[in-house]
Order: sequence, then C-alpha cells, then structure tokens
Amino acid sequence: MATRLALRLGRTGSAPIILGHPWRSASRSMLTSRRSLGGTAWRQNQHPKQQQVLGYKDSDRYHGQYPRRTHMCGDLRAANEGDRVVLSGWVQTPRAMSQELIFVPIRDSTGTTQLVYRSKDPALKTEIQKLTTESVICAEGIVRKRPDGMVNKEQSTGAIEVELEKIYCLNPAATALPFWPSQPTNKLPNEEVRLRHRYLDLRRSELQENIRLRSQTANIVRSYLIEKGFVEIETPMLFKSTPEGAREYIVPTRKKGAFYALPQSPQQHKQMLMAAGFDRYFQIARCFRDEDLRADRQPEFTQIDLEMSFVTAEDIQQIVEGFVTKIWDTALGVKLDKSMFPHMTYQEAMSNYGSDKPDIRFDMKIKNLGTYLPDMVQDGSALDCLVVKKGAALTGGELKAMQKTLELLDEKDFAFVKINENNVGLWPSKCGQLRHSRHVGNVEQSMNAALGVEVGDLVLVHKREQYLYGGNTLMGRVRLHISNLLQEKGLLKLNPNDYKFLWIESFPLFTPDEQGIRTWQATHHPFTAPYDEDIPLLATAPAKVRGQHYDLVLNGMEIGGGSIRIHSPVMQHYIFDQVLQLEKYEYRRFDHLIEALSGGCPPHGGIALGFDRLMSILCSSASIRDVIAFPKAAGGKDLVVNSPSEVTKAQLNEYGLKLAGDDE
Repeated sequence: MATRLALRLGRTGSAPIILGHPWRSASRSMLTSRRSLGGTAWRQNQHPKQQQVLGYKDSDRYHGQYPRRTHMCGDLRAANEGDRVVLSGWVQTPRAMSQELIFVPIRDSTGTTQLVYRSKDPALKTEIQKLTTESVICAEGIVRKRPDGMVNKEQSTGAIEVELEKIYCLNPAATALPFWPSQPTNKLPNEEVRLRHRYLDLRRSELQENIRLRSQTANIVRSYLIEKGFVEIETPMLFKSTPEGAREYIVPTRKKGAFYALPQSPQQHKQMLMAAGFDRYFQIARCFRDEDLRADRQPEFTQIDLEMSFVTAEDIQQIVEGFVTKIWDTALGVKLDKSMFPHMTYQEAMSNYGSDKPDIRFDMKIKNLGTYLPDMVQDGSALDCLVVKKGAALTGGELKAMQKTLELLDEKDFAFVKINENNVGLWPSKCGQLRHSRHVGNVEQSMNAALGVEVGDLVLVHKREQYLYGGNTLMGRVRLHISNLLQEKGLLKLNPNDYKFLWIESFPLFTPDEQGIRTWQATHHPFTAPYDEDIPLLATAPAKVRGQHYDLVLNGMEIGGGSIRIHSPVMQHYIFDQVLQLEKYEYRRFDHLIEALSGGCPPHGGIALGFDRLMSILCSSASIRDVIAFPKAAGGKDLVVNSPSEVTKAQLNEYGLKLAGDDE
C-alpha cells in the first residue's frame, strides 16, 4: 500500500513534523522543504491547476451516501454512555499509541470529541491511517466513559470517548496545507499567510467564537430596537458622490461621465426617511471609505445606524445605553446601569485629558498652571501641566524615546523635570520656559499642594494655544504614551474587565480647515445642528458655535457618534454657502436633502456605532480584522481572492474608461 503522508504536531506542540504510515517521522530535509511552501511561496510555486489540489487524493474520498450525524462533537457527556452516535467534522492530529490503540480527535463548530480505535479490524485501521490532518470525516461508534485517570477536565467532552466502528473520509485534506488551525497561537504563520488562507484561519476556535458572538450581538441589537418601535430599512449601496470629507469609492456606469459612489454612511438617506415619516429607523449598515488603513480601520465596515424623529439627544442616548447594557449583560455577564454613562463636554475632555475620547480608567488629569504663573499666558496661551505619580522611575532613555516618537525634541514650549528631595521646592526654576516667570520662587508651595507634587513624581509642562480644536493636544498624547510606559513597568495597572463609558458632548460645530482651502470645515459632518443659543454666532463667530453632537467613548476609544440634525432647509443652505463656503456645484449635490427638509421634515437626530470596533472590544481583540470574517489587509487588499484586480481593456472600453498613462 502506498504511503500516505500526514502532518501533525510533535509531542511538544512546538513545530509541525511530517509523519508517514504508520506515522513515522520524515527527514528534517523534508520538513524544511514543506515549511518553505507555506504562505505566498506555497501558492506562487505551484502551477495554477495544481495550487488547490497539491497532495489531494480524490481516490481516498468516500463516494456514496453516508449516515446523518446524530450529535455535534461538543455535545456528548458521560450521560451518553452506551449510545450509538454519528459525528461529522474535521480530523485533528491522530495519535498512534500502539498498533491496536489509535486516538483520532474530531472537531466541529461546537467542540472536540476523541475517537478511539481498539478493534482488530484491519480495514478500519487502514482507513484511519490514510487520514490527513484537517480531513473531513463522518464517524460511527459507541460512547464510552473514560477511565478516571484519563478524564480531560479542560475539555467539555473530556469524560467520554467514542469507540470507532466505521469511518467515512468525506474529503481528504491536502498534505501541503500552509498551516493547521490546531497549531498553538505562537506557532502560527504571520497574519498575511493566515489572511490568504482565511478558510483555514476561521476554523480556529478563537475566530469562530468571535464571529458567533458578532452574530449574537447583532441579533441583540435588532431585537431591542424592534421592541422599541424601530423599523429596519435597507438604504441604497449605489449612491452619489457628495463632499463629506473622506475619499469615496467611485463606481463607473456605461453612461459616459456618470458615476455612482459607495456610501460612506446612510446619513442622507436616513434623514430623508425621517422626512418620509418613519419616525424610528435602524440598520446594521455596510459603509465604505477609501482611506489609509490602521488596526481599527477597514475600507468596508459595518455600523449600527439609527435615526429618530421628535427627540432630544438624551432620548437617543437612552436608547443606545439600553442596547449596550443588554449586550454587555448577555455577552460578558457584566451589569451596567445609568450611572456608568457619565457626560463630559468637549472643552472639559480636552482641557483635563487632552483628548476628545479620554481614557478615564486612570486619573492623571492635566492641570492649568496659568493661575499660578499668569505672566506665562499673557499672549492668549494656556499652560498645561501633567503630574505623573512615581514617574521619576521612568529612565532618561525612555523619556528621550518618547520625545522622539511624539516629535517633541524641537518643541521649545515642552519641558519636564523629575522631582527629588533637592528640587521639590524649586522645580519650576528647573523646568524649561517656566524659569523666566517672575512668580517663580513665590508660588511653589501653594502650587505643589494644589498639584499634589511629591518626591518621586515626574512633572511635564507644555505651553499651547488656548483655543482648543481637533482630537487631542500635545499633553494628551504625552499622557497616553506615559500611561503605556507605566503599565509596561507595572507602575500602572488597569483592570481588563473595567469598562469606562463616557458621553462627550458640545463639540465645536466648525474647526479650522487645516488644508487651507477654506476658513472652516465641519467638525463631524455638515448636517449637525447648532445649539439654539449659538445660532446668532453663525454669522459673527463660527469658532464659538457648539454643535449638538455626542460621541460615546469606551476606555479611550470612540465607539459611536451622532447628533441632532439640521431640519431647517434655510439653515442648512446657509451653512453650506456662508460658513463652509462650498462651491455652488458642491452644495447642489445636496439638493435632494434640501428638498426633503423643505417638504415638512420633523426635528430629528441619530447615531451610528462602529460595529467592528465594538466587537473587537467585546472579544478583547487587538485588531478589528479578528472580528470580521473576510477582512482586508494593508492597502485594502483581499488576499483570499486577490482583489482589487485588473480588468480587461474591453471592460474598460465598455465603461468609457482609460488608465492614465496608457497609449491609445
């Protein structure tokens, strides 16, 4: 009989080894060769017709009807002893203890059951020996209790095993798989290889649990909102190009010069649904933005999107708190209540934490030194001070590296000093520009008492503009960087099960246009309504206008954002034309929305929560790619199907397109 090679983990689980009939170790040279076929090399080195069938033996596949399974692999318990069962799933590494005793673990989406061969049936033994890791099988047998000393308490089915009577190989796995889902996490190949072979990666229990929890969470949201009178409505995926900030994905049509755009959000459609009288809308919506990717960004993403008529911001926040509370209870067993959703203004967040999404799991508030050293802020600036308890334990090298990382080496208005017994009463004279203040020497005692400065602390100071805009300040970035350093040194401990929610409100409606094209740009989007009392400032002081916008922040991450919308067509047109100074052709792209507002649109507002980011928090995943079935890699590449890909010249011609630089 021809030798059937199989892959399995060694006894230590440290690396794959190749085994042959009856599970003999292959040479190290064969192992090295097999490893070199992993990932990109594995795919590129094969002829296209052979790529997907390398090492695949269709003759080993059972042809014909096979019995219907009676149980899932994770369901069997000691109470099933003596039951005749049929299981179906994937073979994990078979273990031959002797010629008469072979263990064959079988896995499906619910767990793993150990199959055991103890018979003297040579035909059954031969079928087992043919199996390669990750082959799909159907197995018949009798449930037996394991002996007391052999019970696996770490496994839900660890009290039993199934004595094999018959096995059907429904589909043998190729011997040249780039990796196995059963490999230890620290022995898996890099993410690019796993993304390329996502169908294998998704078999891992960690990702299976993530995707199943995602489904469960979506159903919790749906059920909760429907109970509250919401209507789930799908909005178009083929939209139009509108200037909302981020780059859009453009979709050509066969009509010359006419293009669709994929929606960045259902924002305008859901506002028109309010004008249509639906009152309460929701959708778990797919959205698209052509932007640079980070760990928490994808070109296509999902958001929990809702809109309500005749409401205040508090009404919308109450709905969100309701389904978030239910999610945390169901998914994590954590009880939340109203007190766990405090509110903070944008000005408070930026002044005290240096961020519009502050992590309040640790204190380290930024204080204002301007009241003690007023001559340092006479030019309309502010003097931020951060006192880091036990921060003197940070080395000079670590602080120098921080300055380099945050590009502070040439920042003359930034300084720091470690507090020791010799300088505790005169540290301002040792701290950068502060030494030039005429108040130095007179305020140290009261300043130390107010700031809580003690020996062993680290004091950092930065002079900044008083006007706050954007997402963070320099001291806010320093605060986060130092908190990470302190955690690495064990000086700051954060409870991973501590969930600090926070509503941030009263954002500036407009921020300076950093590109310099116009004076102002919308802080979030141009449809957010100003506070009623700030409406007169639209014409005279746009910088002082506050928007009725609110973000939901969790542990320093924004998980949702919304606002009360402009429902007056006159105000919406004024903001487009007079404040944002859009060109006529730009704001005419919103004519459909202006018309809807003119047709009797009620006051309304809404919110969208990033579903992918929310799931990454629930699953404690470092990247949202771990909670998406088929995510994009760096650069928006789909490594599974190798897209985006080229199209033929004939296809381009059909759409009237020509690639830049191509010859006629």
